[in-house]
Amino acid sequence: MNKNAITRVAAVAAAVVATAPSSSQAMIPEVSDVTMTQSATRRVTITYRLSDAPAVVTLDIQTNANTSAAADDPGWTSIGGRNICNAQGDVWKKVSGKDTYTITWQPDRVWTDAEGEGFKIAANGARARVTAWPVDNTPNYMVVDITATGGADTQTYYPAADFVPGSVTNSLYKTTKLLMRKIMAKGIEWTMGSTTLETKRNATREATHQVKLDGNYYIGVYEVTQAQWDLIQPSRLAPSYFNNAADRAMRPVELVCYNEIRNSNNSTTADATYNWPADPNPNSFLGKLRTKSGLDFDLPSEAQWEFAARAGNGDTKWGDGSGILNADKDENLDLLGRYERDGGKVQNGTSYANPAQSCRATNGTAIVGSYAPNAWGLYDMHGNVWEWCLDWYADDITAHGGKVNIDPATPANTLSGASGASRVRRGGSWGIAAGNCRPAYRNNGAPTDRYNSSGFRVVCTAGLQ
Repeated sequence: MNKNAITRVAAVAAAVVATAPSSSQAMIPEVSDVTMTQSATRRVTITYRLSDAPAVVTLDIQTNANTSAAADDPGWTSIGGRNICNAQGDVWKKVSGKDTYTITWQPDRVWTDAEGEGFKIAANGARARVTAWPVDNTPNYMVVDITATGGADTQTYYPAADFVPGSVTNSLYKTTKLLMRKIMAKGIEWTMGSTTLETKRNATREATHQVKLDGNYYIGVYEVTQAQWDLIQPSRLAPSYFNNAADRAMRPVELVCYNEIRNSNNSTTADATYNWPADPNPNSFLGKLRTKSGLDFDLPSEAQWEFAARAGNGDTKWGDGSGILNADKDENLDLLGRYERDGGKVQNGTSYANPAQSCRATNGTAIVGSYAPNAWGLYDMHGNVWEWCLDWYADDITAHGGKVNIDPATPANTLSGASGASRVRRGGSWGIAAGNCRPAYRNNGAPTDRYNSSGFRVVCTAGLQ
């Protein structure tokens, strides 16, 4: 096995202060006394001390051809997160309560060249970079295990997509785990809505206004799938319309209404007791997910949803920065999502027909992640299924500045005082034209209605400020 695998990695080790500053009252943790040794079995052991725990700890292994380089030499280069993510012990998670923490890493199992051979590194030619993150500004990716082995405080964290075990496209994150992406939104002023340059717009519903969100958050990299729904809500297994057994597991769950996602465990009960800002009903999908994970999962507000969908791109742009072509068929959207004229419906001459319920994922809904991600690594923000959002729907939301459109004092009402009747849906679906999948496009539905074109993705803060 990898005869030339790492043999000398000791003698240089770096203590690294947190890369992410604290954003509230949490102390900034500091790493010290890092050591790195390797045994005859090629196992690398790294130890470190940590001030102001708890903290989330991540690891990087770096090499430098100049074996006499100083620890702060810019020539040090990461060997790549995919080669490090199998490290175990006090890493990739919140740690606390120890005098000395330990990480083990087996390089010969993952770090090989194109021929499957390992690497021999000269003494002083490698170092461990241990980073501690404050608990209110944790790393960019979070993985939540929703199987029987998952539970409170078992989530893991990774600093970049390259470090996520098995890559972000691994089927685990579409079936048994939730992959969440950190969105740094707090205090950033941005324009919600669209201008007349987007010709498919509705002038009232999409009127532009300035928004500042009051916190950062994690959002699902993917829409919630049928397999993930079944793990959390076994009392209503396989609810979806597009349920061909060959690929249903990784297609988005649909035929689920707002109420059963958040306020109830069925489609008809509209229990205002659980309207935001109250926590979800414990028997709802989100209530059970909260109990399972110990995290504050919820639906995104529509401002959170639009900020994430835009991914830093403004008016006239899809989430990857390509131009919106203002057409029913859009070749730029073809790369990003499933919609009517990109496989959602079946073309018959010049018309498009709904596919059969039993269709594979080449029509109807697509397996999540089948298309390219937006600029922030989020998949299917345009098309596939409409995504339920937290808010009550109103045509004109320009006065709210991005606040959730629910009156906290009277949760059955909108912020403008009107009685709430329908909930917001965003992002378009497999069954509509390209122009209705734009980031600014707004739709709605009754909270009791189940549509074969509507699903959802989740958000949580997990302590982010």
